[in-house]
Amino acid sequence: MFIIDLKIGVEQYRGIEMKKLVLVAASLAFALSACDSPAEEAAENADDIAEAQAEVMDAEAGVAEAQADLAEEKADAATTEAGEAAAEADAAALEQKAEKLEDTADGI
Repeated sequence: MFIIDLKIGVEQYRGIEMKKLVLVAASLAFALSACDSPAEEAAENADDIAEAQAEVMDAEAGVAEAQADLAEEKADAATTEAGEAAAEADAAALEQKAEKLEDTADGI
């Protein structure tokens, strides 16, 4: 009876050890699959940089649009025709700059 109990105990021990081994191997395989290769990491970094550049260009476009609005307000408040024409020209140039920046940002 003792020998049978001993065999069952050894078999249970081996089963537990085998389960531990499988768990360690599975976790190791999962950890390795989650790692990016250097090329993937570089590609992700390049994408992040491009996205940040696009965000900066969008912000610059917003600034240019705000400056164009300011120039239009100055044109409306101008007391002379020459001052009004100059302010309108500034506003148009700033609006074009804003559009170009937005188009470039969208292309990135």
